[in-house]
Amino acid sequence: MKSLKKSIINLYGLPSFGFQLMVNMEVFYFAAFMTDYADLPMSLVGKVLLITSIFDILWVPTAGIILEKSNMKWGKYRSWLFVGPPFAAFFFILQFSKIGSPMTNAIIVTIGFVVSHLIWNIYYAGHIALNSAMTTVREERIAMGSNRGMFNGLGAIAFSLIGLPLITYFGKLSPGNGHMLTVILTGIVMVVCYYVLYFLTKDYAYHGTAASGAPQEKMSIGQMLTQIAVNPPLLGLMLGELGRYLGRFVIFGLAFYYFKYVVTNLAVLTIFFTGLNVVIFVGAFISNPIAKRLGERRAYILSVSIFIICLLAIWALPMNYISFMIVMFIAYIGYAMPDALSVPMYSATVDYGEWKTGKNARGFIMSLINFPIKIAIFVRSVIITAVLTGAGYVANMETTPALVAGVKNGITLYPAIIMLIGLLMLTLLYRITPQSLKKMQEEIAARKSQ
Repeated sequence: MKSLKKSIINLYGLPSFGFQLMVNMEVFYFAAFMTDYADLPMSLVGKVLLITSIFDILWVPTAGIILEKSNMKWGKYRSWLFVGPPFAAFFFILQFSKIGSPMTNAIIVTIGFVVSHLIWNIYYAGHIALNSAMTTVREERIAMGSNRGMFNGLGAIAFSLIGLPLITYFGKLSPGNGHMLTVILTGIVMVVCYYVLYFLTKDYAYHGTAASGAPQEKMSIGQMLTQIAVNPPLLGLMLGELGRYLGRFVIFGLAFYYFKYVVTNLAVLTIFFTGLNVVIFVGAFISNPIAKRLGERRAYILSVSIFIICLLAIWALPMNYISFMIVMFIAYIGYAMPDALSVPMYSATVDYGEWKTGKNARGFIMSLINFPIKIAIFVRSVIITAVLTGAGYVANMETTPALVAGVKNGITLYPAIIMLIGLLMLTLLYRITPQSLKKMQEEIAARKSQ
């Protein structure tokens, strides 16, 4: 394989910047748009959120299967960087449109969500798959994964700074359309970011894949799904990531209640969220040298252990809002490093699967990077509801010892336990080391040469 250009390594994560800039519109404002701007009744909003959540989970393996079976002329994975983003952006705009009666509007919003998410799951997986398709060099994979983590952080920081101001500004120019116009702008930025990497990777379009029109090994859907069952490192990594993301989303969901009722300073919540995004960037930056020195597996275990220890410290010790934020920022270093390491670790499970079965399911396996995220988003609502119900929470209630204890447990102890279980699964099942990866790659190359 041709060595990667520095420009590709350094800009591999650029699409993640554009993706974060656009998708955070949904993360922070989708429900608010439907209730406060599209004026949909709560009964319809609930149905839309339920239907879209189900499709959001189903589309992850579906996207991997479509990616694995496709082979367009600009490269098996690279082609989707060109084809997918404009269509996803168009349907994402429909997700934030206000058209017709409430029922008509709800249908259009649902269609926009369902179609845009299927398309972006495909090209998102195509982007991730290039990490292992373009190179077998472990150091290059780690560098690109770290780079992607940094751009993820930059995208989240950028949105936290410009998201609401853009919605407000465009809302004044065109009343009721602030969200849609913001989505149009961020969608354009997202498309440009993907196109930059598309043009940079022209010379690497067919690395790790068959050339367009050339015969390629066909895999059935059953064979793709079997890759999970026969690939313990993949299963362990997915369980570890599920624990990590579930812990993160529960913390995000309960942060409002923690600042309002436990440390009684709701005004610093924005500073807290912005600080976490900055820490995520820093963690991704330092993950590259640490992973190259310790190995991805050890670096991952160390990072999540830091996260768990910090959460337990917050749970066990009395803290005001300043000490809470300081310790939580340290904890999020432990969250951010695995965020950068997960891509090269998933790439290693592709090599393991090919070594074990003789079949390469790169597109399908790399698409599964989204699966723990979708499951975690779905489950976090159940956990947060159970925490608040158990604490006897009522909107704008007076602070009680039971509420303080419940929220504190919910934001620290429960995420720590969840992440500890996920980390144990990863430690037991993900046994790939730099040495074993190199040996597997050599054996795969020897088989192909024969």
